Amino acid sequence: MDKKQISGNDWINKCIFFLTGQTISLFGSMLVQYAIGWHITLSTKSGLMLTVFIIFGCVPQVLISLFAGVWADRFDRKLLIVIADSAIAVSTLILAILLTFGFDNIWLLFIISAIRSFGAGIQTPAVGAFLPDIVPEDKLMRVNGINASIQGAMMFIAPLAAGGLYGIMGLASTLWVDVVTAVIGISMLLLIKVDKVVKKIDEQSHVLREMTSGIRYVFQTKWLRQFLGFYLIFTLVLGPVMVLTPLMVARSFGDEAWRLVAHEVAFATGMTAGGLAVGILAKKIRNTAHMVIVACIAFGITTFAMGFSPNFWFYLGVMLPMGVTWPFINSGSMTVFQTKVQPEFLGRVLSLVSIIINASVPLSMAIFGPMADYVRVETLLVITGAVMIIIPIFMMRFKEMIAAGQQLPEDETAVTEVDSVQ
Repeated sequence: MDKKQISGNDWINKCIFFLTGQTISLFGSMLVQYAIGWHITLSTKSGLMLTVFIIFGCVPQVLISLFAGVWADRFDRKLLIVIADSAIAVSTLILAILLTFGFDNIWLLFIISAIRSFGAGIQTPAVGAFLPDIVPEDKLMRVNGINASIQGAMMFIAPLAAGGLYGIMGLASTLWVDVVTAVIGISMLLLIKVDKVVKKIDEQSHVLREMTSGIRYVFQTKWLRQFLGFYLIFTLVLGPVMVLTPLMVARSFGDEAWRLVAHEVAFATGMTAGGLAVGILAKKIRNTAHMVIVACIAFGITTFAMGFSPNFWFYLGVMLPMGVTWPFINSGSMTVFQTKVQPEFLGRVLSLVSIIINASVPLSMAIFGPMADYVRVETLLVITGAVMIIIPIFMMRFKEMIAAGQQLPEDETAVTEVDSVQ
């Protein structure tokens, strides 16, 4: 298999430009997502409406992701990112104009959220597949760690900024921020020159056939099948800790707004620190699969411990290290995919990862959401935390997946490939 070789230090400037532009764009997107969610919460005070909002925000991304993976393998990834970002910005602009002129219908917010979700579904696999086009393989772990740290910082800054802007200016004015940040992000991306990557796809082949070949590739590659299966099972039990913990805070510790802000800040602070740790430790990590498994066990332990929180300060003390573990899971998984999946299938594989993540949220909530009305959230955290500990321990038995996690030392330029095990 031929992989693109990247040499010299020019990649550093490209990477800085790319991550800076994406960070600015991400800030605007997160700002709008928080603002719309809060607007729906305050204007309807309805759990049903929030559920509908989640569905409109997740399902379109799931539906488009398989096609988006094929497009990321077949077409110019930079152009795909630009088109997706532009579509999201235009939809946000239309919503801002309509709100300014008094069209404040709740279903309008749902429709725009669905359009933004379609755009994110196209953008996510393209961004993941684009990074290996500009970053050397042996530097991907460090770059993914830095990117995770940036995302953690955005999770810290965005809700605070969204709360201030939404409270002072309202939803319509807040939306304009996303339009401006999208223009900046797109402009910076267009300045990055990327050598044309030869893609081994028949231009006459049908999109559905390429999609099927991508799924076949996953099922025929044993380590990848194991990794995605592990990812699916693990994410299905994330519902209580990722979605229901604010409900636990309100029920058990108090419904003051500062507690929910502290909840977000604690996780985001930990995530920022974890991302930096991944970047610093990248060259010392020899097996990324081991790192992911250990991080998943640590995440499960913190989830389990959170279920026994005697007070809010203990809860925050557990939330902080939980946030630290998250970049080790995400960055490690992404690095394995980026370095071990054949380049002509990378977009499709990352689209499957996106589908797993986005489908697991509503599926997990369909199971645990109704249960939370009859069972304490703390009990659900103890149960799911125990499951999170057991799953990765069991996955240590899969030798092919462990072998796929073997990383290159940073001073090595040769490209290695894990053979597909039928």
